[in-house]
Amino acid sequence: MFGIPAPVAWAIGSMVLLGVLFSVGLVFAARRFHVEEDPRISGAVALLPGINCGACGYTGCQSYAEAVVKGEKLTFCAVGGPGVAGTLAELMGVEIGEIRRLRAVVHCQGGPSRCADRFLYVGPEDCRAAHITSGGQKSCVYGCLGLGSCARACPFQAIAMSADRLPVIDPDKCTACGICVRTCPRDLISLLPAEFQVYLGCSSHDRGKAVKDVCSVGCIACGLCVKNDPHQATQLVDNLPVLDFEKAHGDFCKGAEVCPMNCFVVEEAAPVAAGAPGAAGAAAGSAPSGAGT
Repeated sequence: MFGIPAPVAWAIGSMVLLGVLFSVGLVFAARRFHVEEDPRISGAVALLPGINCGACGYTGCQSYAEAVVKGEKLTFCAVGGPGVAGTLAELMGVEIGEIRRLRAVVHCQGGPSRCADRFLYVGPEDCRAAHITSGGQKSCVYGCLGLGSCARACPFQAIAMSADRLPVIDPDKCTACGICVRTCPRDLISLLPAEFQVYLGCSSHDRGKAVKDVCSVGCIACGLCVKNDPHQATQLVDNLPVLDFEKAHGDFCKGAEVCPMNCFVVEEAAPVAAGAPGAAGAAAGSAPSGAGT
C-alpha cells in the first residue's frame, strides 16, 4: 500500500480503527450518562462575586452555588453580603430574614511600645513562621506578632499595619470574609456585629504580675469588669473576660470604664457597615456568642 510495508500498514489501520471505536464509545457514554444541570446553578454563579475566596466554607463560588440550589443557607457569602443574599433568595423563590452585618476586630493592643519582644526574630516575615519559632518573639505569648500576615492575606486590602506593628482594619473595606481570622496563628481576630462598638482588646490567659511584667495594656484577670457589668453579660473564663454581646446588646462601657489596664477597645463612633462596594453591608451570619476569648 503506497510502498508502506504490510505490518506498518496493519498497525496504522488498527490504530485508526481503535480511535474511531473509542470516539464512538465516548460519545455514547456522554449521552447515556449525561446529567442535566439545574439552570439555577449557573444563575447563582452569575450572582456571586466570583473571587472564589472560600469564605463561605466551600471551595469556590461554583461549589457554593450548587450547595445553595440544594438548600444551603443563602447568607454564607460574606463578600457579597446582604445584596447577594437577597438576589439569591429571589432566584430560589424564598424569603430571608434580617442579615447581620459583621466586621473583623483585633483582640490585641500590645504593639512593641506596650509589649516588648523577648528576642530578636530573624526569619520570614510571616506570623506562622515566627509562632513556631520558640512560640514567637513577643514577650506575651498570646499577643500579636506584628509581621502582617493578616494584612497580606486580606484580598480586599482592608488591613494595614500600624507604626506600632498592629493590624488596623478599615471597616469600610472589610467584608468579614474571615480570611484574616483563619490566617492569624494566635486567633487574635474575630468577626463582630458591626453595630457593637466596645470589645476586648486582649487575648492573654495569664494574670496579675505575669501580665504586667510584659504588657502595659494586658488583662490581669482582676474581675472588675465582671463585677461592674450591669447586664451580667461578662464572665471570667481562663483568666479572660468572655463577653455575651447579645445579652448586653453590645454595651460593655461600664467594664471599659473600670478596667485598670485599659483592655477594652471603645470606638468613638459606630463603624461604617462592612461590605463590598455597592452592597448594603458586610457578611451575613450569626453573631459570635462572645468575642475576645
